[in-house]
Amino acid sequence: MRHLISLQNKLWRAGFFALVLVALLPSPSRAQDWQLLHLSASSQHQGSKVWRGRFHGLNGQLYNATQFYQSTRPQFSANGLLARSGQGALTWLVPLSVDAGYSAKLYQASPLASLGFGAALRLGAHSLVSFRVDNIIVVGGKVSEQPCFDSFRRRFHCGSGLAWTEFEATNSAKDKSGGGAGQLNEPALHAKFIHKFSF
Repeated sequence: MRHLISLQNKLWRAGFFALVLVALLPSPSRAQDWQLLHLSASSQHQGSKVWRGRFHGLNGQLYNATQFYQSTRPQFSANGLLARSGQGALTWLVPLSVDAGYSAKLYQASPLASLGFGAALRLGAHSLVSFRVDNIIVVGGKVSEQPCFDSFRRRFHCGSGLAWTEFEATNSAKDKSGGGAGQLNEPALHAKFIHKFSF
């Protein structure tokens, strides 16, 4: 049942985004209507949050497993914002991002690309409001992890110190806060109000 709901959500997102793209795609003569409002690139992985590899054991001792989470290949990520003027004071927004993925001994994230959708409305000469949803369509970005073994060959998670079965049973792998790891490419709503004061 859970997989069916997940599939329905993905199909709904794909259908919604396909309709949006059809509505916004310019004719060849109007390709210049699109402008790149923002573009940033980084030599860091931003598609998921990688474990730091430091944790306190049950005995209170600090363990350092950072070497298992260090990348073994170059990293790259970029995000941008495309805009196209609509009718009147309306501007359509298309946020996009790419990430080359991450590869370490115990943590891997596949490359990803994502698209979103939004709009900005000019309220006056000095004010603007915008809403957008990032990551409506996401391709790739799957995260996979492997366990460590203690001296008794028991599996445990080197990023958190949890027993492997406990780690798999919790949502720790999807935790996006603190020292956790997991995917950061869930849909995210952004709203902004800008007012420029002039003297």
